[in-house]
Amino acid sequence: MEIGFIGAGKMAGTLMEKVDGYDGARVTAVCDVDEDAAREAAEPREAAAYADHTDLYEGADLDAVVVAIPPFAYDDQVTMAAERGIDVFVEKPVALRVEQGEETLDAIEEAGIVSGTGYVFRYDGITERARELLEDREISLLAGRYWSGLLASSWGNELELSGGEIVTRTTHIYDMARYLAGDVDRVSAASTDRIGTEEIDYPDATTATLEHENGVVTTVSSGVTSPTWTAELDVLGDDLHLHLDYPSQTLTGQVGPEAIDYHAPTDRYGREIETFLEAVERGDPDHVRSDYADALRTLSVNWTVIDAAADGEPAAVGETRRS
Repeated sequence: MEIGFIGAGKMAGTLMEKVDGYDGARVTAVCDVDEDAAREAAEPREAAAYADHTDLYEGADLDAVVVAIPPFAYDDQVTMAAERGIDVFVEKPVALRVEQGEETLDAIEEAGIVSGTGYVFRYDGITERARELLEDREISLLAGRYWSGLLASSWGNELELSGGEIVTRTTHIYDMARYLAGDVDRVSAASTDRIGTEEIDYPDATTATLEHENGVVTTVSSGVTSPTWTAELDVLGDDLHLHLDYPSQTLTGQVGPEAIDYHAPTDRYGREIETFLEAVERGDPDHVRSDYADALRTLSVNWTVIDAAADGEPAAVGETRRS
């Protein structure tokens, strides 16, 4: 399979290496607005380099394309792939705003292509094991946190370019809440006013309560002033407590009389790319764990949290279509 890349930054580079390691696929085209970056990634792979994605689609014969660009850079990169029947993997967030993403989703669904997205925690071994343990048990409460420092890129300091910390990073915890407990109806949230830093134009700490459609409740906190990376989720339910620690990839807790102490080092990026490429080979969109429509629902929760915190009022999660 011939795979194209739109974006040649750090995340794109990581995903290219995973494609390189997949038997039966190779990177044959790389596009970036920084043409030097595109060439630097393309030349070792004997791939074509482009500075404009329109030229890439006109010049390359692709089976699939991976789009890994900053949120503000989304335009018609995914729509053009769909119009040509090219399967597409989109790094999260899949759009800057939900409305933009819905237009893209129209094109994907009309074309019937395979779509995958970068909600990479779904591919961790600890997530898989937690879902197995929860399969026959009711849960009532999830509590998650994503604490870290500022985003490395300057565009990450501006809400209207990045969606802020919630859209770019804590989105993984919100996605895990949806993955384990189902879709969300209603959100309430509160935030600080840049107590820890003046570099950003959005809150440096936010807490949210999510009301799921099935009655489960979730709390999520996020912050950008921590010197260490914390990405954790606790699950409480019917005679159970599970603790998922994503940096260490460990699952601990107890289910009934059974103590849980499970360590599962996982090449999460390798697994998400492998799963997507297998889906492309099979023509099976159900093979991926988060398609574009599903990722768009997580994005909708993210922006509802941001708006609820800004307004100081609970808010219903905006309706997005479901594939």
